[in-house]
Amino acid sequence: MLEMEPRERFLAALNGAPVDRPPVWLMRQAGRYLPDYREVRKHAGFWELCHSPELTTRVAQEPLARFKLDAAIVFSDILVVPEALGLGVTFGAGEGPQLAHRLSGPADLAAWKVEGAAQRLGFVSDAVRHLKGALNGSHGILGFAGAPFTLLAYCTEGGGSDDFLEARVMLHQQSALAERALATLADLTAEYLEAQCAAGADTVQLFDTWGGLLDREDYMRFCVPAIRRITEPLRAKGRKVLLFVRGGQHLLPVLGEANVDGFSLDWRVDWREARTRYPRHVLQGNLDPALLLAGEAPVRAATASLIRTMREADHGTRCILNLGHGIHKDTPPQTVAALCDEVAAHG
Repeated sequence: MLEMEPRERFLAALNGAPVDRPPVWLMRQAGRYLPDYREVRKHAGFWELCHSPELTTRVAQEPLARFKLDAAIVFSDILVVPEALGLGVTFGAGEGPQLAHRLSGPADLAAWKVEGAAQRLGFVSDAVRHLKGALNGSHGILGFAGAPFTLLAYCTEGGGSDDFLEARVMLHQQSALAERALATLADLTAEYLEAQCAAGADTVQLFDTWGGLLDREDYMRFCVPAIRRITEPLRAKGRKVLLFVRGGQHLLPVLGEANVDGFSLDWRVDWREARTRYPRHVLQGNLDPALLLAGEAPVRAATASLIRTMREADHGTRCILNLGHGIHKDTPPQTVAALCDEVAAHG
């Protein structure tokens, strides 16, 4: 097969068409491990960066210029949704996110500023539109959002956590409140993602970063209905929707109920098992991000092995090479280049 252009390759994989090699993009491919991103952050705060289409395009394009990638992901953050609802999200220097207004009871939910929230998120669609213009069709474009439970976890905790105990307690102690909050988050997210698609995103990904904390029963009861409030209207319009659940290998049997086009696989998921269970879905992944800290030789070996698995299990279709989570901030760019070069060598 003749060598394909990056966006052509990415779209073919999304649609199950033959490809010359698997396309590749990487979660957190634009971020703190890159020098130009760090340079931008010397002069712009995080929210200032997110609200500037010129700056978001600059940081989204840096990895495309450095590495043989097939798609860009718009630069933003999953917590733009709680911020648009008036929860007061801040990022302290060297700290994780903090929310000024936690969700702990019905009065807190009633205070959410739902009216006008979608319009307040318009800066992300502007970033997608600006990126699309800058790329001029050269690469695929992904938009994204946090999945409802992951957003709920931050809303109840008021910041980061290892176990998000507050959210997990709420699911059982105040189930009706949790379900209303999840539905509110889902409906806003559906509108938000549709706006990204209308602005030029080729596909969108839901990041359920903390969904893996739940067992199957709770994921089916609380998460799947909320996710379907997002995926059903989007897919009815022909939009492509992908789902990533970190630590969700135990949830693999039920993730098909989420009504998505494909999955980004955690590095602990067995590729062959996922393909056997979901023969018609797009699969992305799923190298361990730690490999990128181990040196070029292990990265190349693992990448080549995964490509062989893709070709054996999938005949190379509906496969997108990625990591099983985001790039760590201390990753040397050289190993990212080695990964992308190894993928390109298998064309």
